[in-house]
Amino acid sequence: MKFILGILAVLVFSLWLDGVHSKEKSSKKGKGKKKQYLCPSQQSAEDLARVPANSTSNILNRLLVSYDPRIRPNFKGIPVDVVVNIFINSFGSIQETTMDYRVNIFLRQRWNDPRLKLPTDFRGSDALTVDPTMFKCLWKPDLFFANEKMANFHDVTQENILLFIFRDGDVLLSMRLSITLTCPLDLTLFPMDTQRCKMQLESFGYTTDDLRFIWQPGDPVQMEKIALPQFDIKTEDIEYGNCTKYYKGTGYYTCVEVIFTLRRQVGFYMMGVYAPTLLIVVLSWLSFWINPDASAARVPLGIFSVLSLASECTTLAQELPKVSYVKAIDVWLITCLLFGFASLVEYAVVQVFLNSPKRIEAEKSKIAKAEQADGKGPNAAKKNTVNGTGTPVHISTLQVAETRCKKVCTSKSDLRSNDFSIVGSLPRDFELSNYDCYGKPIEVNNGLGKSQAKNNKKPPPPKPVIPSEAKRIDLYSRALFPFCFLFFNVIYWLVYL
Repeated sequence: MKFILGILAVLVFSLWLDGVHSKEKSSKKGKGKKKQYLCPSQQSAEDLARVPANSTSNILNRLLVSYDPRIRPNFKGIPVDVVVNIFINSFGSIQETTMDYRVNIFLRQRWNDPRLKLPTDFRGSDALTVDPTMFKCLWKPDLFFANEKMANFHDVTQENILLFIFRDGDVLLSMRLSITLTCPLDLTLFPMDTQRCKMQLESFGYTTDDLRFIWQPGDPVQMEKIALPQFDIKTEDIEYGNCTKYYKGTGYYTCVEVIFTLRRQVGFYMMGVYAPTLLIVVLSWLSFWINPDASAARVPLGIFSVLSLASECTTLAQELPKVSYVKAIDVWLITCLLFGFASLVEYAVVQVFLNSPKRIEAEKSKIAKAEQADGKGPNAAKKNTVNGTGTPVHISTLQVAETRCKKVCTSKSDLRSNDFSIVGSLPRDFELSNYDCYGKPIEVNNGLGKSQAKNNKKPPPPKPVIPSEAKRIDLYSRALFPFCFLFFNVIYWLVYL
């Protein structure tokens, strides 16, 4: 029994704690909530009677007690003219990939509402500043941004809304907005392009019979000096206009627009794209001054140039939208890539002439004829052999053989009988007058000394033959490639600048 009573006590205590916590939470929620303001038309007569008669609050209550914010001014009468002006706080750079830009603005609208004329007994300034809490109690134009992608109000530290009511019934509404707007880009001249970005302000529900937007006379769009990282924007380049639109089935809707003209700064692309690719193209021309036989130097140089230019094209394509037309920078990069590829193809043509068998044989025959004319050719070497054996013997060997050997053998029997290795190795057409008693060939320098012996050495192997056509291709390329690229530059910058 005691055990059951203990369990019941624990349950009662836990329920009591839950009730305490729920009360604390509800009190915190009540404190966190803002006190909701009721418009005078929604307040009771007792609440309105508590307001002092000569106070400003009483004047507002008298104005709004019978005011219906759902009905526009001059209902069933002339349309309401809303004068619009904008102050630009900041202007974000255009994003090429998403084709949009972001601005932070003060949007100001002014219209006349006869129902809000201040009474004659109102003493004070000509304008009455109203708290933003009364924003919902008044009729407001249903303005929206036609080319808006995203927008938001600002409420730090309070709602960024300013509301004035003038003595004659004019209402001035100013609010701070951050808006992301679309801007269709024409990148044909990129990066030497000039973009025109619009901001369109349109009525959503009221036709031109009920509402009309009008730009404020003078300078309806003001801004301080704004520095953008890629564009130049100037106040004198801002245009204003009317863009009233017709929608089938509903009619004409009022619309005003402002057009910002932004000129792109080319400096970034000059240093980041044009200068590097220009140097890579010039680097590919160095192969024309390298020996055609040096494949290990020329081929990697050409491949490096092509791959570097192709990588630059790929990197830039990822930063730009995928459009179907050709941009100015595409023309430059493709041309540079073609020049780099052409320098590699030029070396392939040189190799064709360099390795042509007919060309090589023709060059070798020319060299052989030249050596034969100088007495150094292969026919001259045959004259120094005896009986075609290939053993070198000078012409005067027979006359001076005795000077090399005291005893010249006259028959094979005079050789030492014990030297069978020598006898067995003698050739069939052995002539004794040309060999000593030991079977060694007799060579005589004909009394001319060592200088004659040096002249009888075999000539060095001929140098590698480079056809003259291959040399001419490289020679012409040294002048043709720079000239063509210079001509392209002149045409390119005249067209796109």
